Amino acid sequence: MPRNAQVMIAASLAFFFVTATTFTSLGYVLYIMVDQLGWSKASAGFSFALLGLACGVASPLPPYLMKKIGTRLTMVAGAMVLAAGFLMASLINDLSFFFVATSLMGAGFTLLAPSPAVHLLANWFPRTSARMIGFYFMVGSSGGIAGPLIVGAIAGATGDWRLHWMVMAIAAAVLGLICLVGIRDTAPIADVAPVSSSLEPQGGSPDSGFTFRQALFSRTFLILAMILTVVQTVVTATHSLLVAHIANLGHGAAPGAIAMSLLAFAGTGTKGLTGAMCERVQPRLILIAGLALQALAMGLLAHAPAVIVAVGASVLFGAGWGMAWLSGHILLLRYFGPKLAGDMTAMVTTASTLAVFGPIGAGRVADVTGTYAPAIVVFAGLLLAAAIGAVLFLRAPRAQSGTIASADRTETALKLEPAE
Repeated sequence: MPRNAQVMIAASLAFFFVTATTFTSLGYVLYIMVDQLGWSKASAGFSFALLGLACGVASPLPPYLMKKIGTRLTMVAGAMVLAAGFLMASLINDLSFFFVATSLMGAGFTLLAPSPAVHLLANWFPRTSARMIGFYFMVGSSGGIAGPLIVGAIAGATGDWRLHWMVMAIAAAVLGLICLVGIRDTAPIADVAPVSSSLEPQGGSPDSGFTFRQALFSRTFLILAMILTVVQTVVTATHSLLVAHIANLGHGAAPGAIAMSLLAFAGTGTKGLTGAMCERVQPRLILIAGLALQALAMGLLAHAPAVIVAVGASVLFGAGWGMAWLSGHILLLRYFGPKLAGDMTAMVTTASTLAVFGPIGAGRVADVTGTYAPAIVVFAGLLLAAAIGAVLFLRAPRAQSGTIASADRTETALKLEPAE
């Protein structure tokens, strides 16, 4: 099997696993744990928030460790940290220790995905990076389909949430071995002609012309970071509240688990399609459409009169999420190039640390009002504001020389870095 295919499979499996075992399934596990341990909804939301906070705080680590020990060992370390978090979660008797466990899960998530993989795929697949990254996000998102079903099979069937966390700890350790065998840093490229040939005539030089600092403080990056932070905030909060919100309609947790899986299924499919669409349609337009679709779905979910409407809104939300999240990351790649793709993805993750306030705020609103509906309406407004901001202000950045980047017209291909 070609080395780049091995890298793709191992990286995608890692993203699949962390998605299945953290954000998308934690809401279901928390529903069981809160009922058994007597925690408040705000406390449950705070544990979810710490997962996102740890992801953000740890996001500068992958670029640093990738330079020091390589991408492979960085991802192996992530799997071990994740396993430690799951193991602690299986043994906790106190809420404060569960907060530590979810923090370890968040740090492990960041070390495994997506920053290391975006760096790898952008350089292992220079001519088809948009498509490969789309496939990567599609496979990773499919973990969201499996996650609630896994929790239902283990914790839901046995009532033993500790067994669920123990099984996940063992699986994380196995994932570390897979990363050790399958991941390799980028091989040197002797001939850059295939890379250059993928440029359109007006595409310019093989280098974006940006330093990391210039890219980080560009208006384009700041707007993209804001938009993706809003998306991450709403997605994180939705995963924390969806099961409980639908259960409040009077049919228990099972419809909520189905809605969570369908949300992830829709997000998975649209991420795969969006990767290919970005080769034909401006990713900026796809981003705007995805934000608008998410806002509509949140409006429907807030005032859903029946379970079927809430489940349908979840599917719409998943589709909008897939479109917005993937196209946003493709824009990072096209605007700033493969050389900076991993670093810029990590910085977006840092900015999205603000997403931790989503579950906390939603949980507090539910404790006070008895429903998540007011919080969901606020989330709809945030998404709509982000869509308007993208329409009015999001443009390709100007290179240092003053020429406008061609990211909205064609995929920028850069020369590849030697192996670390």
